[in-house]
Order: sequence, then structure tokens, then C-alpha cells
Amino acid sequence: MNKKFLLLVSFCFILIGAAISVNAETAPRGNSPAQEQIHEHHHRIIDESLMKSLQEQGFTKKEIFIAAHIAKFSNKQVAEVLAFYKKNNSSWEKTAQQYGVDLEKIKKHHHHMDKFLEANKQVVLQKISEYSGKSTQVLQGYLDKGVPLRFLVSGAAMAKAANKDLGEIIQLREQGKSLSEIKTELNVDKEQIHAEMKKLVDEIHKEISKTK
Repeated sequence: MNKKFLLLVSFCFILIGAAISVNAETAPRGNSPAQEQIHEHHHRIIDESLMKSLQEQGFTKKEIFIAAHIAKFSNKQVAEVLAFYKKNNSSWEKTAQQYGVDLEKIKKHHHHMDKFLEANKQVVLQKISEYSGKSTQVLQGYLDKGVPLRFLVSGAAMAKAANKDLGEIIQLREQGKSLSEIKTELNVDKEQIHAEMKKLVDEIHKEISKTK
């Protein structure tokens, strides 16, 4: 597998994985591979009202997030996935198999994305700096405070789409808000964010390609 192909695959993971919102959530641990932790930096892919409704039906946040990932990759409704899950003795293995989704692959893809960003950290920071107007020193400061590198990429795209300063997005995150909640608060269309994300990722892609 050549380097250009690997690069392309890695950035596909970034665009898919960064589809709006970061919040650490883990899958319930069990004896089967499908019940292992997916990855601590999960993307919030379900809105708060639906989350609340499903919780009122007795599902836990962890169950809802796993179902949301299965729904996303199989183009199904979260409620449908959870209904099947409950009907089949709360088995994620059976549920994932029913919808043709490999939870282990999702976990590995997210992990691969984080590793890829970290491996190219300086290029990523430089491009975020140019894109957001923040110095690399300021960006490093955010990282030192525990802000994930992937959040800086998503946050920069969010800030651009909302015509806000990246620092404002970071402040909202420090208040405990996810990117999904920030998106709602700033009233930004997800398509705008995706378009800005693609611009930034393309710039990072081009720069890394020069060194390969």
C-alpha cells in the first residue's frame, strides 16, 4: 500500500470522524470484542433532544452512542437500532451483525485518525494557525490544557463557519459543551462546518503530501 493511498485513507477518516462534535464516550466493556471501549474521543452524532428521549425510554448514554454509530454507518435510525438491540438480549454483536457494521473497525479508524494527526502534529498546527489566525504557540497552549488535536481541527472549522474566534470555541468547550452543543448555540449549519472542515483538511493534506 503506497504512502499516497494511506494519506488519502487517513484523511477520509478525519472527514468522517470529525463530522461535528467531540465528547468522550465509551462503550460498555464485556467479554466480546464488540463490547470493548470504542475510543475515548467519540464524536457526538446525536442531538440532545433525541438523547433525552431515548434515556427516558431506559437506555443509557453508552448504549445510545453505540447505537448512533451503528445507525450512522448503516444509514438507519438510532431508535430502530436500539429496538433491535433490546429485542436481541442487549447483544451488540448481534446488532452490529444485523446492520453490517464492524464496531472494531470503527474503533480502529478513530484511533488511526488520532495517531495520524499526532504523527503530523507540526504541519497540522501550522495549517490550523494559518486558517484560524492563532499562533502555533497559542494552539500548543490549548493542547497543553488538554484540548485534543482533533478538536482544534473541528473547532477551527466551527469558528470559521460561525465567523467566530477559535478562542471562543475553546472557551465554550471549557464550559463543558460539546461541539454539537456549540453548533446549536451558535446556530451554525452542519453543511457550513463540513465545507470549512474540508478546506482545512485539504490544506493539511497538500502540505503533508509535499513531504511524502
